[in-house]
Amino acid sequence: MASQALFMPDAPDADVLAVRPTQELQSCNHLLEDHAALMRFHDEEGYILLRGVLDPVSVLEARDAMLAVAARHGLVAPGDASATWTGMAAPAGMEESPEFSGIARKLVANPANAALFHTVLGEPAALLPIVQYRVYPPGGSITGIHQDGFFSPGIVNYRPVWTPLTPCEREVGGLMVAVRQCNRGYLHNVAKTPSPVPAGVIPDDAWATTDYFPGDVLMINPYTPHASMPNTSKRCRVTLDTRVQSATDPRVLLAEIIEAREDEIRVRTSDGVERCFRVDDDTFIRVDHPGVRQKRNEYVPTAPVGKRIVVVFDGDHAVTLRRSSEN
Repeated sequence: MASQALFMPDAPDADVLAVRPTQELQSCNHLLEDHAALMRFHDEEGYILLRGVLDPVSVLEARDAMLAVAARHGLVAPGDASATWTGMAAPAGMEESPEFSGIARKLVANPANAALFHTVLGEPAALLPIVQYRVYPPGGSITGIHQDGFFSPGIVNYRPVWTPLTPCEREVGGLMVAVRQCNRGYLHNVAKTPSPVPAGVIPDDAWATTDYFPGDVLMINPYTPHASMPNTSKRCRVTLDTRVQSATDPRVLLAEIIEAREDEIRVRTSDGVERCFRVDDDTFIRVDHPGVRQKRNEYVPTAPVGKRIVVVFDGDHAVTLRRSSEN
């Protein structure tokens, strides 16, 4: 598969609000006992949808923990499990707030859920330190069309994981996926910043979605274009985005910066180990903003001592440096 992105300086950007999904995403529960068939579906269709597979108690605990944070900010009433919106605006940057610390880790570490992710990966799974906690009110944020792998190069043996913690029917603004578009390389337009997907490169009839419910898991191929739909309901969309990777061959770590230079970065990992990684023009750097690539000769001022970052590495080479989103 070619991985080179597009260079189309004159192309208009795709309008996520113009997308009308015409297909229904298919459940893959019947493939869980056939790992090879499950991976073929993932590699060809571009996603894995599993219905009601997460431990119900762990989902309720994660829901209640996220809604407690939302209630503190006035988005929902305290104790309202339906996540009905109060009319209050969401604070900026809430999806990566330290108030949500540990919710995703606890959900993934649940023994039944860990066994599920082991089944999907075909080996023990570990949580990547990349998590977004989304409590999106009606008319709120919409994630544009993108491919996860474009913004996180170098991560191997991993699966992006999206799961609803409250019912997420179409009107609540769940995810839509461009089916069977994962084998076309990256479709982002590097002639523009921050590299949007151009209009017309994804067939209109490729888009699919469904109604999602607590306990469901949607895993998306890193090359699959996807986006969220607008929330036109009266409820907040309460979902969790994370990634799981191979526990036996991890390529991602969470660390604090000791020293950042143009050609290398020294960090201290969460277990106190100091490591040094080479930084070059191939390193995808976004330590300042989650979606904008920084130049190697300009990133150092945004990488102060003590800042927590995620390092994607191959040997001693930093393939990606990105702002931490798991606290």
